[in-house]
Amino acid sequence: MADNLYGRRDNIFVLLKNGYEMNDSEKIERNKKFILRYGLAVADENLDEQTLRTYTENEAYIKAVLAFRRAFPNYSIFIEDMTAEGDFVIVHGVFRGTHKAEMFGIPATHRHVEFPVVVKYQVVGDKIINAWPMYDQMELFEQLGAMNRPV
Repeated sequence: MADNLYGRRDNIFVLLKNGYEMNDSEKIERNKKFILRYGLAVADENLDEQTLRTYTENEAYIKAVLAFRRAFPNYSIFIEDMTAEGDFVIVHGVFRGTHKAEMFGIPATHRHVEFPVVVKYQVVGDKIINAWPMYDQMELFEQLGAMNRPV
């Protein structure tokens, strides 16, 4: 028997609330679909903290997502590919948005930015437990006119 409601058993099955055991490939597909639903919710320009909390309770991640939404109210992440293994889903895409409010001490520039982004999510029981967004800050700062790329 699993140690907890979402615990692993023999590294093969996950016990769900209704008692149905899901194999790893079903779990992976479920997690990928969950992240796609989350992506659609985050794409809404009216995103608020309450909506985010339906997907995660990770305070640092909520704060980061809302900061980006304030600075780039029209931002979207265009997913180019997605892969998953176990509890982890990795999304590779392109961030696009217009800088309309202060971010990292840089006042609104009203410049359109576009840069690659990778986010690794840890999903357990239809919640994002951890998220590790990775992007080239130098590329972002350069596009905002806050710094020049070294020669």
